[in-house]
Amino acid sequence: MTVQTLSTKINYIYWREINNEKTMFKTNEEEDYTPESVSDDTVIGQSIKIEGDLVSNGSITVEGEVVGSVKTEQILRVGEKAKVKAEVNAREAYIAGKVNGNVTVDTKLELSESAEINGDIKAGTLMIASGAVFNGSCSMTETPQPQPENNNETQSDEEADSDEN
Repeated sequence: MTVQTLSTKINYIYWREINNEKTMFKTNEEEDYTPESVSDDTVIGQSIKIEGDLVSNGSITVEGEVVGSVKTEQILRVGEKAKVKAEVNAREAYIAGKVNGNVTVDTKLELSESAEINGDIKAGTLMIASGAVFNGSCSMTETPQPQPENNNETQSDEEADSDEN
């Protein structure tokens, strides 16, 4: 079973719980489960502890505990009561809980007043609320900019004349 399939199945169970569907198994009247019926977001609930490498193309919300590594190409959210002992890589992150490990964020990292990070930070933009705890070093990286499309249009006569001078 791939990580994405496991993630999708966890999301489906979580979706059913949110929508007050308490049964674990479907009845004959229910639609068949399809991966397209749920989002790519992954939620680690308060009662869940995961040990290992958590990798997702979608966003991840951690309310429980993760030990190992966390990598997402989208947004990482760490809740107030969450505990993360991991190397963290994300496009964007909002942290309100405790993180022990290095945090690398491509764009924006935001630490709320209840956040605690023990490890090094690399981020394009860093926002730290009053009351947050940060023990480590910080380096600011360039925020990735969207690549301009290459238009293979010819230069205008004015541009060509200015290039020659």
